[in-house]
Amino acid sequence: MRVEIKQCIVMIAAAVAATLGAPGTSRAQPEEPAPGAGAASADPNAAPPVTPAQPGAAGAEERPPPPPIPPAPMTPMTPPAPPEPPHPPVLPQILIAPSARLLPAGVFYWRSGLDTGGGLSSDARIGLGDVAEFGVALTDLIRKRTMPGDTPTRIDGFVNAIFKMGVAEDRLFAGQPAVALGFRKSFERTTDSYKTRVAELYLVATKSFGARTFVHLGGVFWDAAIAHEGDPTVALHDRGRGLKDQLRPFGGVELRPLDDAQILIDVYWAPELCFGCVDDARIKLKPVLSWGVRYDLADWVQIESGVRVPDIGDANLLDAQIFGQITLTSFALSDAVETLK
Repeated sequence: MRVEIKQCIVMIAAAVAATLGAPGTSRAQPEEPAPGAGAASADPNAAPPVTPAQPGAAGAEERPPPPPIPPAPMTPMTPPAPPEPPHPPVLPQILIAPSARLLPAGVFYWRSGLDTGGGLSSDARIGLGDVAEFGVALTDLIRKRTMPGDTPTRIDGFVNAIFKMGVAEDRLFAGQPAVALGFRKSFERTTDSYKTRVAELYLVATKSFGARTFVHLGGVFWDAAIAHEGDPTVALHDRGRGLKDQLRPFGGVELRPLDDAQILIDVYWAPELCFGCVDDARIKLKPVLSWGVRYDLADWVQIESGVRVPDIGDANLLDAQIFGQITLTSFALSDAVETLK
């Protein structure tokens, strides 16, 4: 009986100790089954678990690398504006003879020259609307004699007013040459008590053949007058011969062997006045031959030099003169007008 009571007390003490977590006692932890052990024990016919293949292992499927990430787009930079192209030189004269070229609108042109005979010439013009130009010029082409046997000498300071209009090449139709109609009239000039005046009307065409050859052809209609106190005025148109005494052909050629250099030749006409002559000998038209070169220092400045024979019909080379000329063109007004449009 005592033994049974003692066993009961031991069992009760052990139960209390287990409930209160007494020191030295611990609950029995259930054992975790090994991986796959529970499944094997639960379903003996199930397939064994598949272990995923490691990258680089034999039999592993190679995956393609991810596509590269494109760089972020860059904001394009605005390129600097290209520099303004230079203005090509547009010159209304060959050497002495006029061409059919017209100054662009608002372009100012000035040319001045000297020759070995002491002659001085100058020409100032401005372009109007790409179809006309006007200006004033000082010419030394007009020559005089006092008596029939005298050597002709130039009349210095002959001032002319100039007006020219026309159309540029290819403006109306393809292949059309440049065409211009010009008029020049002098102010009255008193020389040796004789009052003189001249005027000229010309029609000229200019045609380019490629970029380096230009041909000019035209006709000029001249008139001139001499007045003296007590004598009747003598005029070229009073002879009654019509166009025979007043109309003359002229022309010129320009060659550009280099981009900044030209070779030029032209033939023009100018009046020769004889104060002491009589009748038809008082006013005559003489052919003037010129040849020379033009060098473009820049698009706005050119230098010309050459030889001029005042009367090629006389074949007097001792009367020939070597001349030099400088030409300036200004596009300041033309460019200012363009910016306002």
